[in-house]
Amino acid sequence: MIFQLGYIAVYEGNDFLELEKFPNKIQNMPDKVAYIWEVVTKKEFMGRGIAKKLLSYVLDKFENYTIYSCIDVKNIPSLKLHEKYGFQELYRFLQTENGKTSEHIILAREPMLDM
Repeated sequence: MIFQLGYIAVYEGNDFLELEKFPNKIQNMPDKVAYIWEVVTKKEFMGRGIAKKLLSYVLDKFENYTIYSCIDVKNIPSLKLHEKYGFQELYRFLQTENGKTSEHIILAREPMLDM
């Protein structure tokens, strides 16, 4: 029996802005890039640390990468989680889909460098 509590989808490549049709305001895009496409937790398991574990896994797996994420400004829990793990806002943009306009934030987390 497979029991899925949630999942995280990650794209490894620096062309994610083109693929998502997001405006590109990132100058000097690094070579080693991972883009968090989505983090999903099953509704009845939200608030139990599932997203934290998924995000921690990705940060460990891609420790030498610059990691980007795009989040709707209304998704406060996701924004707080990303900020807790060192993501910083790069820029905001508006996106219209099916006649609805929403505001999104592009976040980034630089690789942790050994001192």
